[in-house]
Order: sequence, then C-alpha cells, then structure tokens
Amino acid sequence: LSAARDLAQKLYGNHSEHFATSLYNLARLLKDKGIYFEAKSLYERAIVIWEDIHGPDHPKVSTGRKYLAKLLKADGKDDEAKRQYDIAIATQEKILDPNSPNYASDLLDLAGLLKDQGYYDKAKPHYECALKLSEEKFGPDHPKVAKALNDLASLLDLQGNYDQAKQLHERALRIRQENLGPNHPDVAESLNNLAQSLRHQAKYDEAKPLCERALKIR
Repeated sequence: LSAARDLAQKLYGNHSEHFATSLYNLARLLKDKGIYFEAKSLYERAIVIWEDIHGPDHPKVSTGRKYLAKLLKADGKDDEAKRQYDIAIATQEKILDPNSPNYASDLLDLAGLLKDQGYYDKAKPHYECALKLSEEKFGPDHPKVAKALNDLASLLDLQGNYDQAKQLHERALRIRQENLGPNHPDVAESLNNLAQSLRHQAKYDEAKPLCERALKIR
C-alpha cells in the first residue's frame, strides 16, 4: 500500500482523488496494526483532499471522518472521536437522497454512525427503512437484504432485544448460505453474530457449534 501511495502521488500528484484513496487505504492498514499516530495523519490528509475536490458534504468525506473517529475512539480520544462522529452524521444526513439508487445503503451508513455514538433509538428507524427498501428492490432473499437484517439485528442485540435479534440473524444466515455458499466470510459473520445473541440468552450449548463453524471458515 505504501508503494501504491507513492505511485499514485507520482502519476497523479499529491492533491488527486487517486492519492487521497491511497492515503485512506494505507491509514486503514496502519490502524489495524495499531499504528494510530501515523494512521491519523493519513486520514486527515485524505479528508482535506476530498473536501477540496468534492466539498465538505460528500460521501467520501463522511466515510473518512467515520474511520478517523473509530481510530480516535480506539486510541482513547473520546472527545475528538465524538466530534468527528457528529460531523460525519451531519454530513450523512445532508446527502441522503430518497431518489438515489444507493439510498438504502446510505441509510445503513447513517444508522451505523448513530449506533456507534450510542444513539440507538435514532438509528433503529433508519435500519428498518433500509431493510424495507432492500426487500422491495431486491426481493426477500437477496444478500443486500441479509446485510440490512444483520445490521438491524446487531442494534437489537445492543438494545437487549435478544429474541428478535436472534430471529433476524437466523434469517440473514439462511440468505447468505443459500446465495454465497457455506464457506463465505459473510456466513462466518452471521454465525458469530447469531452465536452472540445466543450467549446473551445463556444458550451456550447452542452458541458453541456456531462459533466453531465460523472459525473453520476464517
């Protein structure tokens, strides 16, 4: 990724879309490795470039701020993280367009930002709307529907609605297995999430084989 960044800078300049994307990708890698200080600097540079190219109210800017906020939170800088989350939420709210083909996906992004900040009651109707739109557009058994089910179920888990969350996780798992096959990473995600719902209900014997299956996939 460092080589890709350097190549993008050489070919397109240090204020280009390609260079900003390379900075962003490298920042995500560094964050995953725990190199927070350098990752933070790269995220901030990417955001500045995207704002200059697209303006402040653009999905890429919102995404950059979201991942910068996640990094800051992981680094224990809660006040800075909250500021970035709040800006990202405001941006995402501005760019929502019911006529956009990506409306359901944008709703999921906004709901995810609200969930990360603990605004569960505000996030829930966005998740529910995204699920309904996905079902209407793609049918009830599409992987995009499974994604919306998974995200809503994860919120319900956080709210303590374990029975309802379990039902949604089971449906998402079934859809993913039928569409993607039994060894897809998304199936592993659903297995782990369903196991978590079962653990919350102290159903450890049911959760254990699901976790074991997920480990074999990964």
